[in-house]
Amino acid sequence: MRTTKIGLFAGAAVVFAAGLLLGIKINPATSTTEGAGAIAALVKPASPKLDEINPFTHLASIPAGVDPSTIRFEKLRNVELASKTKTTTDPQRCKELQFRDPDGSGCQTVTVLARVKAVEAQYSVSGLDLGTGESVPGRQMFSVYFHPEEVAIDGPVKNLKRDQAAALFQVNTYRSMVEQKVIDNAHSHFCPGNYFDGNWVHTDAKCEDQVQYTSQAVPSPYLTVQVDLRNPATAATR
Repeated sequence: MRTTKIGLFAGAAVVFAAGLLLGIKINPATSTTEGAGAIAALVKPASPKLDEINPFTHLASIPAGVDPSTIRFEKLRNVELASKTKTTTDPQRCKELQFRDPDGSGCQTVTVLARVKAVEAQYSVSGLDLGTGESVPGRQMFSVYFHPEEVAIDGPVKNLKRDQAAALFQVNTYRSMVEQKVIDNAHSHFCPGNYFDGNWVHTDAKCEDQVQYTSQAVPSPYLTVQVDLRNPATAATR
């Protein structure tokens, strides 16, 4: 009887194995390539992000160390600006760049969906690089933008002389106050120690600094440049 049971079990195993092989042949989707595709499909791409943009800003920022008296009008011209964009993120690319590109910009693609016509008033300033705040020779450029119907002129803007175009605008600068996080020395405790090979070493190895922070209003590191039309043609929505 025991021999019969073993024989029956072995036969059933052979039948199961044969059925499994037949199933694999009938369903070839278990190939290496398609299997990898099925695994990759589990990483779903992020939904595109749509952004509405208002490019008609009359404000610009320049480093606070700039002398406002060096601001100079350069030119007026017609341009087209993005008013709606779509940002698509590639999760797999983000994963590959997570250590080299922490902010994720390298795995994002921005597509412009809509543009609007605008008038660009371009200015320059001397003394500092607008990106780093460092002293550089020459002049650095910045621009502000207006609705075409705001600018009261006869004919194309390119026909205006430089002094005529400059007279259309008035420029003001101001420096705002911003909140800054600073160490609250009155409520913080710092362990005594000494510098050793350029590093601060606590005298008592068991002592731990107790650092508290507070917020305070400080002057912004940037000046805001506000450019307004002296006589706007219309009250266009900004």
